[in-house]
Amino acid sequence: MNRGAIVFLLAFSAVLLFLPASAQAAPSAVNVTATLSYLSGPPGSQVFRFDYSITNLDVTPNLAGFIVFFDSDGLNRADFVEYATPYSWDDVFVFPEGPDHAWNVEWDELAGLNRIEPGSTLGGFSVTFTWNDPSSLPGCQFFEAWNGEAHEGTTTVIPGSSLLGGIIGTVVSVCGGSTTAAGGVTVDLYSLDNLLLATTLTDAEGHYSFPGLTPGTYKVTIVTPMGFTADEETKTAVVPMGDPTVVDFQLTCLDITPAQRTIGYWKHQVNVYLTGKGKAQESLADLSVYMEQIRIHFNENVLNPVKVFMVDDPDGQVVDSLAVLQGLLTVNKDGTMLDRAKQQMVALLLNVVSLKLSQAYVISADGANVSQAITYCDGLIEDHDATNDELAKDVCDYINNGLVVPAGWVPVGTEIIYYEKDRPSNLTDTARCYPNPFFGSTSISFALKGDGSQPVTLKVFDVTGRAVRTLVDRALEPGSHAVAWDGLSDAGIRTSSGVYFFELRTLELVTTGKLVMRR
Repeated sequence: MNRGAIVFLLAFSAVLLFLPASAQAAPSAVNVTATLSYLSGPPGSQVFRFDYSITNLDVTPNLAGFIVFFDSDGLNRADFVEYATPYSWDDVFVFPEGPDHAWNVEWDELAGLNRIEPGSTLGGFSVTFTWNDPSSLPGCQFFEAWNGEAHEGTTTVIPGSSLLGGIIGTVVSVCGGSTTAAGGVTVDLYSLDNLLLATTLTDAEGHYSFPGLTPGTYKVTIVTPMGFTADEETKTAVVPMGDPTVVDFQLTCLDITPAQRTIGYWKHQVNVYLTGKGKAQESLADLSVYMEQIRIHFNENVLNPVKVFMVDDPDGQVVDSLAVLQGLLTVNKDGTMLDRAKQQMVALLLNVVSLKLSQAYVISADGANVSQAITYCDGLIEDHDATNDELAKDVCDYINNGLVVPAGWVPVGTEIIYYEKDRPSNLTDTARCYPNPFFGSTSISFALKGDGSQPVTLKVFDVTGRAVRTLVDRALEPGSHAVAWDGLSDAGIRTSSGVYFFELRTLELVTTGKLVMRR
């Protein structure tokens, strides 16, 4: 093909790019895919490569040429590096005059050895370039394949995993001059407009990660555990392609002087308000707060729920909660060892939520702390093995009385879980998606509390925070609901495989979840 023909095709293609869909040619019998890969380079001079594959669906005679056009608004010619071509194909690189014109690379099969037969595919077309914007990907492309006449269409770009970035980090706690890994701490990932994109927990070494992120700017927030302060609650992270961005957090123990109280103290506080006799050192309001703190910090902990103190109705009256607390703190002579273990555990939880004792305070001769003791004793209480109940009782009893727990009673290898509040919700159950991952469609189910209808929105977002589909935007009655998503956008376009997020928003709160679509 001569240069005049190429220039004609270029001009013809540029017109097609701006024609309405109804005026363009019928759907092509040619498919082209391009896998976009990040090769190297820091933000501002990153190097990328498109690897093309062209399939001849039913064009006869065989396809013998291929042109890729680049819109200079999306990929500047000055960033071009090199191209390659399959064996026996000739190549021509065309730079039309003028800075605002599209440019192209053309391959022609001159020897007749590699022409693409109907039903066959040929790959090996590559274009490598630098890209100046670290937060975006190249703009629109256009291709033409021909066998004597042009077959036009757009290129389907498949993002390679190398295009994605990530955020990693470590959370440590500093207490009494000693720095340790903070396991079981919740870390949230938000978009700049405060959409919750993902949440995770630190592992036993304090590590967390948010992999597979589209380049851009994010906010990383730590859910500070009770009894600690964070160096910063929220940190901004710029994520380029390639190596992950590191965002670390440091927790510092509050300066809490150990002043734990025994079961007798706590039983007295409760009985004063239930019987009206005596004088309490803790106000009724404070006791109410303590019980609520036990519920949200321990009962509802994601990693290890500690449910020794439970109230059937979380919204019940204070007097009902006090009665439950009194029942746990009061053990008669015929009480079992399990009852006594729960009695001491409840007193220990009260000491922690009232900030009379730090979770990080070392309580044993071999270095175990309060958090480890709670986790370990909770396991002994819940294992249904009566032979372990006395050990759980003794460990908590020692701590509540300010005594040093003997070495070996609480294994120093017990996972350190800094008990923290899970996100509140006005749902009677967490919103769930099933199946997940999914191929064709999935269902998001949830339940609403309350006496009357309330406005509800349910939307699906991609990993950049862009709204893809609005599934619900109306008032719903209390009860269970299930809403299907068929993988289509609001415009009816089938979305690509990857990670998405749903956001369920009611009058009071927002609940989010991750969806994984596979094609």
